[in-house]
Amino acid sequence: MVNIKVEVDSYENAENLIKTLKQMTFVTAVEMEDEDDKNLKPMSATDFYKRINAANLAQKENRLFSQQQITTEVASW
Repeated sequence: MVNIKVEVDSYENAENLIKTLKQMTFVTAVEMEDEDDKNLKPMSATDFYKRINAANLAQKENRLFSQQQITTEVASW
């Protein structure tokens, strides 16, 4: 068995490549790994939905801040 690591520039291209590889009879397994996912912390479903609900409430109450707003606010200190 030989393992090959391939880097692709977009998720769409990765999906197309995986479909192509799976059609080949001599390929025994195909796995996809996202480098960004390696830094994620485990989270329970309850914590996930708490964060989603908090984000939705903040959006509803217009409590969202952009990076520009924060930069301007900090500069005024």
